[in-house]
Amino acid sequence: MVVPDGLRVNLDLEESLGHRLHPDALIVQEDRNLVMGAQEPLDLDAHEDLDAAYREIANHRPLPLGRYLLLRARPDRPYWTYQAVVHDLDKHPSCCAGDVRRSLVAIVRDALKRELRALAFGPIGCRKDSGLEIREMVEALDATVLELAAFKKISTSLTLLLPSVNQIEEVSHLLRSNVLRRASRSFRTVGEGAAVAEIRHRRTRLHYRFVPGSLSGYQVTWHQAEECV
Repeated sequence: MVVPDGLRVNLDLEESLGHRLHPDALIVQEDRNLVMGAQEPLDLDAHEDLDAAYREIANHRPLPLGRYLLLRARPDRPYWTYQAVVHDLDKHPSCCAGDVRRSLVAIVRDALKRELRALAFGPIGCRKDSGLEIREMVEALDATVLELAAFKKISTSLTLLLPSVNQIEEVSHLLRSNVLRRASRSFRTVGEGAAVAEIRHRRTRLHYRFVPGSLSGYQVTWHQAEECV
């Protein structure tokens, strides 16, 4: 999968995974009570002092919200899997947008270190009976993009997998609306018919580039702007 410079946010159907879409890693949402911080057996006898034993116990507790666990690829699963800890099913609602943002940012940072450039995920944070609404999930994704602006050199593709074309159209509309609301400049037509909006975030100019008539999301490139305050 070819990943362009900058951050690419794509929209696609769930059924494309494993067919026309072959990501380096898949992000799945998890309940914090089901994801433990360590995979190896708990061995308290291996520690000579009480403090070390307490730390070992802490490592085997459920991971905090906003964290993740990484599972390596296997022959029957050709991509790595990030388990994003964004739900606590003992609470209602079970998820908040801030935990989704923190988990996604941490996952992208880790993926960059491992040179995993193409990531795919479903509507993270959303559940039938609890969790985020689609609108809140999109806002969390937008906030993730803004936080990733701290990484000036980034080549990553995030593909959001959705169950139907109707939901792709809904999310595409929400993405564009959020960008327009934040934009410091209106959309304009540039080379190759792409529409561009500029958002200024701290001392960085973010260029969001859309293709007319496309439901494939947008591409964001970073530009340093000394005049930004």
